[in-house]
Amino acid sequence: MPPDDRLISERDFEEVWGVCLKPSGDLFQFDEVRNKPLQHVWTIVDSDDDADGNWYALPGFHFVNKLGYVMNRKPWSDATPDAIYFLDDFEHEPDA
Repeated sequence: MPPDDRLISERDFEEVWGVCLKPSGDLFQFDEVRNKPLQHVWTIVDSDDDADGNWYALPGFHFVNKLGYVMNRKPWSDATPDAIYFLDDFEHEPDA
């Protein structure tokens, strides 16, 4: 899934939507968020594409390629697009 204009940018996702992690900085696990308001839960997924090392945030609960969950201060709606959670913009070095 390549980054495009239909996604919430990584910066806006953090600043505008208010990403909340565990105090340790880790992602939440399902048992920690399953009873939270659904519109504040996002699933962090790996694109599962070797050419795309990005992580994405999908509103709600998802299980395919799931890395964990984050909470947001701003609730999502049915029209809310996915977000970039981690944009892998590092140059890939050739294998040694």
